[in-house]
Amino acid sequence: MIFHGEKPSGFASPAQGYEEQYIDLNRLLVKNRPATYFFKLDSRDMERLGLPMGALLVVDRSKKPKNPNQSLPQDTNPIVIIRHEGQFFCRLMARLDGKIVFTNGTDDIIPTTDDTEIIGVVTASIKLYDLSY
Repeated sequence: MIFHGEKPSGFASPAQGYEEQYIDLNRLLVKNRPATYFFKLDSRDMERLGLPMGALLVVDRSKKPKNPNQSLPQDTNPIVIIRHEGQFFCRLMARLDGKIVFTNGTDDIIPTTDDTEIIGVVTASIKLYDLSY
C-alpha cells in the first residue's frame, strides 16, 4: 500500500479516497513481457556505476542498445547484458577509439569479438537490502 503525506491533523484530506492502493511492479518495470527477464548481479563489478552486488536487473532482450558516446563512461550509454567467451556479464556499452567495448567503469574493458553477443538492455535495477532470497 502507498501512503502519501503526513499524519492527519484533525480533518480529512480532500484527496482521501483517491490514493493509489498498490504499485504494480510488472506494469511499472516490464514493457515487453515475453522479452523481459530478471538478472541478479552476483559480483561487485558494477558498483562503480551504481549497481551493487545483489541488485536485481530488469532486462529487455527486444530493445536495441543506443549507440554509445565517445567518452567513457557516459550516463547516456546503455547498460547491457552480454555473453562473452561463454560467460554472462553486465557492462556499460561504450565506444573507445571508434570501437564498441564493454566496461564496468574501470580499466576492465571487454572488447567486441566474434564471441561477444548482446543479450539484452538493462531497463531498471532494484536494490535489495535482504540478500537472503
